[in-house]
Amino acid sequence: MPSQERFPISKPAGTLFLCPSRRLGPVARATVAMSLPNAALKEQGHQSAADDSRPALLWPLPPDAIRIESGQVHLWATGMNDFADQAPALAVLLAPEEQVRAARFKFAEDRNRFVIRQGLLRLILGRYLRLLPSTIQFQQGRYGKPEVRTEAAGGAPLFFNTSHSSEIAVCAITSACPIGVDIERMREIPEIQNIARRFFLPRETRTLMALPADSRLRAFYSCWTRKEAFLKATGEGIAESLAKVEVTLAPDDMPGVVSVAGDLRASEPWQLQPFSPASGYLGCVAYRNTAFALSQWRVARTAM
Repeated sequence: MPSQERFPISKPAGTLFLCPSRRLGPVARATVAMSLPNAALKEQGHQSAADDSRPALLWPLPPDAIRIESGQVHLWATGMNDFADQAPALAVLLAPEEQVRAARFKFAEDRNRFVIRQGLLRLILGRYLRLLPSTIQFQQGRYGKPEVRTEAAGGAPLFFNTSHSSEIAVCAITSACPIGVDIERMREIPEIQNIARRFFLPRETRTLMALPADSRLRAFYSCWTRKEAFLKATGEGIAESLAKVEVTLAPDDMPGVVSVAGDLRASEPWQLQPFSPASGYLGCVAYRNTAFALSQWRVARTAM
């Protein structure tokens, strides 16, 4: 119902966010470099986002008032094609360094999607931090992972991480601890065993290939997204560390970390929570803490 959609991003810059009293700011890329594994997936069928239509997001709209408690994780999903005509309005929210990054993209579609992701991320974070989009300051944490400068945001910690695949982008937010998120569009992978052998641990590959053929693709992406979310929560690079962490992947197994660098005890505090914001997409959020309540919303624009 268009009248219920609550992201009035077509409004002037001062009211580009849901709650005009809140403000959001510049954000460096929230994902850690992971070019090697992603390149491998592209070789096996991950094409440009240009071949995507507009997948229907399954999550509800957010409530009018958003407040995050210590035992919660909030997940936001965006269909980037829905905001294609809003890229110029969102671009004015970006910090100068983000605008420079956007200008470096060779193709206009890639540039616009970067602007959309970063602009909407600022709007979402602004609901929590009560800051204008252009005023939030960011810093790099361990391994270069972007994080909010808490002293500039009133001292209250807020942890976030983002991911995107094809047409959908997601953002995970919590006030409790560092967090990681990954999402993948589940395309067919003709050489699924070779890719698994390259990036998964031997036991994970054996488990994958022992499954019925019609269960392997989802199990592969379950394994991939769980590993990547875990490593993004720690801030480590994906390419060098994908085989460092062992996770469950069989349909009947509880999502979880089995071991980290061979240490079974290191996996005990970690939580992995899978999600799917749209048909054909699979994601996972990871954090080191007790299990949190997970809220899931879609970012939607007000009808023009």
